[in-house]
Amino acid sequence: MAKYSGLSLIDMKNYSLPAGNRVDAGLNLRQIYAVLPRNSKGVRFDIYNYEMLFKDEPTKRIIREGNTIGCFYIESPGMRSLLKKLSVDTFEMLTAASSIIRPGVAESGMMQEFIARHKDPARRKYLMPELELHLGETYGVMIYQEDVLKVAHHIAGLSLEEADLLRRAMSGKMRSQKMMQTLMERFFNSCKEKDLSEENSRELWRQIESFAGYAFCKAHSGSFALMSFQMAYLKAHYPSEFISSVLTNQGGFYAPAVYIQEAKRLGLKVLLPSVNESTYEYAGKDDKVQLGFMAIKNFSYNSAERIIRARKQNGPFLSLSDFLIRTSAAYEESALLIKCGAMDCFKKTRPALMRLLDIYFHRRKILEKGSGDLFIDETIKMEEEIATDTQYSDEEICAIEYETFGYMLRKHPLEFFTGSSSLKTFAESKSPIILAKDLPKYSGRYIKMMGWYMTSKRIRTKKGEIMKFLSLEDLTGTFEAILFPKTYMQYAEYTVSMGPYLIEGMVDKEGGNNLIVNKLEILSSEKIKLSMQKDSVENNYYGDVETVTEEEMFISHTLDNEKLQKAYMTSTGLAS
Repeated sequence: MAKYSGLSLIDMKNYSLPAGNRVDAGLNLRQIYAVLPRNSKGVRFDIYNYEMLFKDEPTKRIIREGNTIGCFYIESPGMRSLLKKLSVDTFEMLTAASSIIRPGVAESGMMQEFIARHKDPARRKYLMPELELHLGETYGVMIYQEDVLKVAHHIAGLSLEEADLLRRAMSGKMRSQKMMQTLMERFFNSCKEKDLSEENSRELWRQIESFAGYAFCKAHSGSFALMSFQMAYLKAHYPSEFISSVLTNQGGFYAPAVYIQEAKRLGLKVLLPSVNESTYEYAGKDDKVQLGFMAIKNFSYNSAERIIRARKQNGPFLSLSDFLIRTSAAYEESALLIKCGAMDCFKKTRPALMRLLDIYFHRRKILEKGSGDLFIDETIKMEEEIATDTQYSDEEICAIEYETFGYMLRKHPLEFFTGSSSLKTFAESKSPIILAKDLPKYSGRYIKMMGWYMTSKRIRTKKGEIMKFLSLEDLTGTFEAILFPKTYMQYAEYTVSMGPYLIEGMVDKEGGNNLIVNKLEILSSEKIKLSMQKDSVENNYYGDVETVTEEEMFISHTLDNEKLQKAYMTSTGLAS
């Protein structure tokens, strides 16, 4: 124990983890890793150079415009909307945004107040003059746990110990109602002793009480903001490597399909898996994203490693027979590779390769090592006889991709609906369909849009009513469709579909990326069957899993038989 200016400090110089860091000693920490190396292996930047990150204009622009899909903590629809509302492009403001999005601040109404005060300095009025001294940085709004300490101690007059007890209680770390009641009484008594009015005391308590929703401490928000800046920098300067890493890590807030479409919006070319190019993971280089074998459902890691090892030992595969001989791949996995395009490098159509595969496995002697020369003439003759230039149709290829990867690469689902009669009628009307990229130009105006499902969220309002947020995308960008309770009750049975949604509504003046829905319908198509559209309960590709909740049970009881049947038909793909 060292002494410094009257303080007792712990000397950590010779400290080591107890009991040799054994798991049986009650420790879950198995290993302490070294600090990540900097500027190694040709990396031309230091991701820990925060001054460089905070000054980088492309990084700041991505954050300010909310183009943060894939970036840790700031990629959710709500967060991206908040970034645009606040025009966030500094570390300090991103730290604040990371905290006010939390339930405690958001549900108390203080998030909206913070946004209003940030945009309009005239609204930065303080409940009492002392608050400006302690909460001036956040415009008089409590957004961090430390703000509770400041107000409880400096304004209400509680001791630091009492203030910290109150902070812990408000952050959900104290379950004793008796203690909570004692703290509340102590708070109001202390306010009275400091001659605070009852009105001001109750308003301070209301704001503090909102932290029951788990607000962040400032250090927590700051650490998230640092990492978010790092992610935004990587996305701005190394988009293919960044998106590939997000996909390899199994995504973040969204399902893989959303990141695939984001890659395309960034101008990247997304390549199918290839037996001659792919590794197990996704790989990004220059302006390309190469799908790895991990993208293929039901394709084993061992099979992928066997292909990669054979390729390293003897070079690229020259033909289907060469691939089968060198890898000893089974029929099912070989067929999977052919159908999804991983053998397009052999310059034959996929139906032709499937025919060859059937022949090779029927005449197994052709695949026996050392028998190639003996059966060469017969093999060449058969390959010529079954050759075909016929290729799967776009619809068939997209169906295979959907089944194999969980998303489509050849076309976006919306492209199958551009020729439908419903869309033509919509487009030829006096109010044409507005694209997502043009949405900010129509602030406060009534418009029509079309979108495909990304993810969704249901919430209960303060009145106990249910509303829903739909995150949608078109070929140019993403947007949020907000269904308030009255509208949601009218169209709830349609929102279990993947879309595409044809919607009408007013563009939110406050959040230029939000459309307040007035009308909603599902567009049908002759080219692609709705049986391919699966609700997220059945398929993880399309965003969050929507489990049956109390709200849904409530809604189901309010629907008549006709609407219940319509909801079922829509969700199962049986609707026409």
